[in-house]
Parts: sequence; C-alpha cells; structure tokens
Amino acid sequence: MTARSLLMFPFLAALSHAAPVKSGHATAEWITAATTIEGGKPIQTGIRMVIEEGWHSYWTNPGESGMKLKVAWDLPEGWTAGEVGYPAPKKFLTGELPGYGYEREVIFPVTLTPPAGASGSVQLGAKVSWLTCNDASCIPGKAELKLSPAAGSAEHAAAIDKARALVPKPLEGLKLEVSETADAVGLTLETPEGFDAAGWEVFPATEMALDHYKAVEFRKDAAKWTAKAGKNTYADGPLKELVLVLVKKGESPLEVAWKAK
Repeated sequence: MTARSLLMFPFLAALSHAAPVKSGHATAEWITAATTIEGGKPIQTGIRMVIEEGWHSYWTNPGESGMKLKVAWDLPEGWTAGEVGYPAPKKFLTGELPGYGYEREVIFPVTLTPPAGASGSVQLGAKVSWLTCNDASCIPGKAELKLSPAAGSAEHAAAIDKARALVPKPLEGLKLEVSETADAVGLTLETPEGFDAAGWEVFPATEMALDHYKAVEFRKDAAKWTAKAGKNTYADGPLKELVLVLVKKGESPLEVAWKAK
C-alpha cells in the first residue's frame, strides 16, 4: 500500500460507515444490507436508534403525546426512498399519558432504489428527528446521517431483515368493519378460517381515532370477532379511516385497514 493510499484509508473508511450520532437521549445510525449496487435494483437499509435506559421514543401513532421519527432525504439524482417502516410498538405511560413506541433499540427499515447505471461510490444523506421521553421530561433529538449504500455487512443485513419482519403486514382474509356512536367505536373483524383473534394486543395506527387509555380486546361473536373502543376526544367528526395493528408474542404482527364508504 502506497503512502497516498495510507493517507486515503481513514477517509474511505469514514465514507463506508458513517459514525453514529448521539442527540438528546438516543443515538442514531443509518445502516445498509447491500455490499454491491446494481442500477434499478432496490437495496434494504435501516435507521437504527439506540435509546438510553429509562427513556423511550415513539411509533407512527405516538398516542396521547410524543412525536414519531421523521426523515428528510438528501439523495443523489435518480435515487428514491420508500416509506419508512415502523416496527410494531409497545404501550407505555409517560407520567399518566399512554403512548406507543420503543425502548432500548429499534430499526426503521427503508427500501432505497438506485437509478439505472448507479454505483456504490455515491454518498446518501438523511436528516432525522425524534423525541425521547421519560416520566419527568421529553427531549428532542436530531441527526444528519450519511451512508455509502454498498457498505453493508452480514450483521447489518440480519438486523434489517429482523426489523422488516416486525413491521406489521396485511393478512389475506382479515377484514375490519367500523361502526360509531357519539363516544364509542364498534369494531368487527372478519378473519380467515382457523384464525384466533383472542390474545392479540391491538394498537390504533391512525392518530386521533380511538381512546388510548383502555385496551381493545376482540371477543368471538358467532363467525366474527367484535370489540368496542372509546372514541378519541380529539377525533374530528366521524372516522374516515382506521388502521389497526395486532401484536401477539410468537406471531408476525398484522395490519388491518378500514375506510368509510
């Protein structure tokens, strides 16, 4: 290796794997599963957050308070980013306010697609902001993350695959119907044959739709499953749509959506 190469090595290493950025009470990092880039072929990446002990951050629906992770992309011409994936959350209390989100570590998977003729020599950018809270206070965080898209590793690929499996997905044959009164929302699940809806924890992914203080629990009613939920006090008129996420230990998280006709 020449002297010039030795001088360039730290710079190349920095490009291949940008350092994590600490802000507030979390550290953010952008990782990739790809080791090569082919024009037009999607690659899997993820924004990894490591949250300090005793603090939490938020899901796409934060609950009664909080703010979900937000991303503003700075990509070279022709590159596109898919939607940020939000893994299924857990429920917690911030003081007396119920919320949904994450503790310790979470990876938000994002699919990127390079243009025809792209190579791995480019650098991608993302401005990321979030909120971390504990029972006493909430502290915002932000980071400008960089990524060399072909700087992946087997470890990062496995972590991103695991995160993608935690993002709720629709199940064929699972359907939701919604009815309303002034302060309550009736929920009816039509399920595939053999599906048992008992024991699934229910999270409303739609903001300002359902009350967050009381858990939603489906019970068998003839051939369907029904539940009753309180209506969110901030709901603006009748519900126009509702997305529910169902979570059960040992099962893949599910998503079911309804839209008013």
